[in-house]
Amino acid sequence: QSQSCYLFDVSAKKAVCITALSFVPGVHDGDFEILWASTRHESVHQSQKEWVTVGKGYHAGQKGSHHHVALQRHVTVPAGERHAFFIIGQTVNAVCFSTDTSTARVENEDLQIHLGHFKSYAWESQLSTGPFGHNGMQGFMGSLDYQVLQTRTVDSALATASELWSRRPFADAQVVSAEGKAFPVHRAVLAAASQVLESAWTTPLREKEERQIRIDSSSDCVESLLCFMYTGEESSDTDPGEMLRLAHLFGLPSLVLLSAHRLAQDVTTANAVSSVRALRAYREDPAVHPAWQMLLANIQSMLAGDSRLLEEVLLSV
Repeated sequence: QSQSCYLFDVSAKKAVCITALSFVPGVHDGDFEILWASTRHESVHQSQKEWVTVGKGYHAGQKGSHHHVALQRHVTVPAGERHAFFIIGQTVNAVCFSTDTSTARVENEDLQIHLGHFKSYAWESQLSTGPFGHNGMQGFMGSLDYQVLQTRTVDSALATASELWSRRPFADAQVVSAEGKAFPVHRAVLAAASQVLESAWTTPLREKEERQIRIDSSSDCVESLLCFMYTGEESSDTDPGEMLRLAHLFGLPSLVLLSAHRLAQDVTTANAVSSVRALRAYREDPAVHPAWQMLLANIQSMLAGDSRLLEEVLLSV
């Protein structure tokens, strides 16, 4: 069966980070939005302010086939907590659910997915009470991609890396931006993060003699790049297109993935053309391809009725 909206809960046995969600559309194409709340869906299903958008886009394909969505904002569910997801379609029968509810949940060693409810309208007061499912509830037709979060040992290592970046004691080299700002760094840290930089300091080049490397980018982007190499943390304040270029240049696949998804997630009518140009060169990269598809879907939904934007995007390609 299908309806325009569907809600369900996830309980974590271990701390997990949910990165993607698959669901089964009940129509051939349409816009959708995925929301998340840090509590059970029954208590917040009619309160829009309690929900946060973690994914959105457009699906086009066979009705009844699984549609995979990389979440634009990853969701962390601490061990022992129960959080809610809300899939909202823009058309009737947008989301399929299962009426085979002989069990109240499905689970593995890491988490549980509970029975949920369908709704005809996103913020109506009534949850489904029938006729489909068990006690007015239905089963989720889809899957979750997730990672089990680190142990205390790893948390300690991350804290040490953060401290090393913030203080950088006993630095033995410098990285200089295009604007001339110098950042003290540790060669060992950058060499471990990037084979490109390791090669720069292990071959008889001028960089080795001076222990200085120049990167042709703004100081903000260079600082964000170095911070990622030390800590694995991405800054949301820098140009994602430039960060994608630097990530490719220095061989940082995790930063490639993060920057590409930020481009696709934050696309607007004002930056659609520049976002297409930034992602287009890397669209065949397996790490970038899902973001490229997300970008195209988001732009497609914005192009309706905007002939000027359509022309600009087509000219940019």
